[in-house]
Amino acid sequence: MRILVILGHPRRESFGAALADEYQDGAQSAGAELRRIAVSELCFDPEVHHAAPERQPLEPDLVAAQSAISWADHLVFIYPTYWGGLPAKLKGFLDRTFTPGFAFRTLPDAGGRRKLLRGKTAEIITTLDMPPEVYRARYRRPGIEELRRAVLRYCGVQTTRVRLIGPVAGSTHEDRSEWLLEQNHAGRRRAHGARSGLQQSARVATGFAIRHRVTLYIGAVAILPLLQQLAGAVLLELSPAAVSPDASSAGFAAHLVALPAALLGWAPAMLLAGELLPAQLSPKAVARDPAGEQRRQIASRRRYRATVVVSVGALLWVIGLQLFVYGLDRQVWLLLLVLLSGKTLFNELTVRLRIPESRFEPERVVILALLFGCVCILPTLLQPVAVG
Repeated sequence: MRILVILGHPRRESFGAALADEYQDGAQSAGAELRRIAVSELCFDPEVHHAAPERQPLEPDLVAAQSAISWADHLVFIYPTYWGGLPAKLKGFLDRTFTPGFAFRTLPDAGGRRKLLRGKTAEIITTLDMPPEVYRARYRRPGIEELRRAVLRYCGVQTTRVRLIGPVAGSTHEDRSEWLLEQNHAGRRRAHGARSGLQQSARVATGFAIRHRVTLYIGAVAILPLLQQLAGAVLLELSPAAVSPDASSAGFAAHLVALPAALLGWAPAMLLAGELLPAQLSPKAVARDPAGEQRRQIASRRRYRATVVVSVGALLWVIGLQLFVYGLDRQVWLLLLVLLSGKTLFNELTVRLRIPESRFEPERVVILALLFGCVCILPTLLQPVAVG
């Protein structure tokens, strides 16, 4: 395991530096290869003076830093939180080092970007002068999210651990000793892999789901509503009184059985509908291999058209199944939701907007699923009240 520790504290003699020392000692004692960058000791201009950052010449220290980042499998950022975010020189280090052509490459014609640091992992260790719970709940971790999402994830680096240490001001000797020992143990663990067993299992499952996502979406759209119907039939067989208007609690339970069809049927259909967009190829790539790149472009467009057809079919399947089973009242809510989410769905289907990344971000997936679930739950929850 090759680990690069990036110390972002502006002072060499600091508690952050002590944390980096303990982490380094633990990792090296466990057999990891380790390098270290102290940002405060680098000589470079933190300001980006060119419109294109990659055109600004890099100082020798930044060239060496890029080489160390390319060498490393795992990046460890250790810094204090100032005004909720990163120290000034660390921010300038990121601005000057994670440049286009090194950390990512933007594709022309709104074709998205290529993450050039994909496969690397990172962890973030930051010290606070407030309780970590306050930084998480009240301030929503702005510095952590800036580094984790806007920098590392954007370039393809997965953050596997975030550690908030504080409040450092007013802490006792025992508190600091415990924090230092914790980082020593963390360095030992990272020498054997940056991901925990659960994270590794999730990575394998996610990779499988991404490779076979279209098949999984089609299977979910086709099978899950039918499974819901089977569950409803079993409930009716076991408890005929459950659907009786006189048994309010049992009737309410029977209504709840109908909920998974909408959530588990429409959500995969929506995801499938917005899944694939035709790839945008750069003129340089076409010039290097015109025949090969053109074949890939044609295959991408064919795949996209096939996906649109399958997506529309999946949506019609869900609409038809739910119309046949649930009637028009449920469809009014579902169609209303489709209209409200039209900017997301129909722009994907008709390609009215050029969206750089074809796949939904995980947050958007969760929001769509929750919206479908809530909107479809409302009439079911209100119906027993109206009957009563």
